Amino acid sequence: MVLSLPSTPCANGFVDKPQEQERFPLDLQLCPAPECGHLQLAAVVSPSLLFDNYVYASGTSPSFVKHFGDYAERAIDLLGLDEKSFVVDVGSNDGTLLRQFVERGVPGVHGVEPARGIAEIAESRGVPTTVAFLDAALALDLRDRFGPADLVTANNVFAHIGDLAQAASDVRSLLGPRGVFIFEVSYLADVVEGLLFDTIYHEHVAYHAVRPLVRFFDRMGMTLFDVERVPTHGGSIRVHVANDDRAVSPRVAELVRSEEEAALFSARTYEDFGERIRTRGQKLREQIATLKHDGWRFCGYGAPAKLTTLMYSFALDADDVEFIVEDSPLKRGLFTPGTHIPVVGPERLAEVSGQRYCALVFAWNYYDNIVAGHADWSGLWMNPLTLARLDGRAVE
Repeated sequence: MVLSLPSTPCANGFVDKPQEQERFPLDLQLCPAPECGHLQLAAVVSPSLLFDNYVYASGTSPSFVKHFGDYAERAIDLLGLDEKSFVVDVGSNDGTLLRQFVERGVPGVHGVEPARGIAEIAESRGVPTTVAFLDAALALDLRDRFGPADLVTANNVFAHIGDLAQAASDVRSLLGPRGVFIFEVSYLADVVEGLLFDTIYHEHVAYHAVRPLVRFFDRMGMTLFDVERVPTHGGSIRVHVANDDRAVSPRVAELVRSEEEAALFSARTYEDFGERIRTRGQKLREQIATLKHDGWRFCGYGAPAKLTTLMYSFALDADDVEFIVEDSPLKRGLFTPGTHIPVVGPERLAEVSGQRYCALVFAWNYYDNIVAGHADWSGLWMNPLTLARLDGRAVE
């Protein structure tokens, strides 16, 4: 074990009323095998518990819709996709990515999404979706019905899987001989450098770096041939994997070298990471205490899954944060996992305008957009991860 965070309920376990919720450990283990260094949770929570009633929808974020549009264009250009191509998105959510392919002349798409409510949204938008987790039988069924896939995508999904070998095998059987698997995941190097510890929660079983992935796909008979760094979720990688041998971009070796130089595969790195988390939490609590002493009250903005880890790691609860504003209607009217803080709509900010409120922006990856969208609000803004405030000051 290289890092232990406080046990929490499931990060997206929002409830309709305060109630007892089971907590699960958040312990990270590092593979000690030479040339590996894969980092993952020690205990895996049942996928059904995590995803059957999922309350995150990609399409609620305009910046993410744009990101997926750019993503689709790059994939179409890279693979030469056209009206005869077939694209499958694993963990397709509300169909936002697949719609980008359809709008760009690739109508042959199919989603695989285990959360029925989210899948129904995709279907209502014209994206055919199977409500299930991808497994060997479903992969063969899709291939039999629609032919081999030219492209399989899985975005912020490949980190959610306990049995990566089985998942890669299922993807490989779904792909055609020249098919490509493209997936995005948070990048471990960015998590460590940026202290993005709140992205550690039970949905995220694996924390990916390039070096372990290269060896993993090689063992699976596939070729990791390119990696791009992208800015989503505080820093991610877009990984390209072929079902055959092909030339490997020099970016792969460059990233592996940078990971080794950053000591990403050393247990000491995560011991230091844990100490940095404790120090940052202490400073945030000091900031909150000082502002409260000066008459400020606290609310939150954004109720992403990472809020749960941050609240428990920094020992914050409903005594500290009175309510949390959320743009997605799927979470409004609910209470946060374990801490049971009410989640409300943006109109609540107007109701408290003129009062001394500081909003902790838990959706910190959208901090600038959120602040700009509420420029007329009278309160104070703070990023609880970096401690940056609206006036630009930060606590070191």
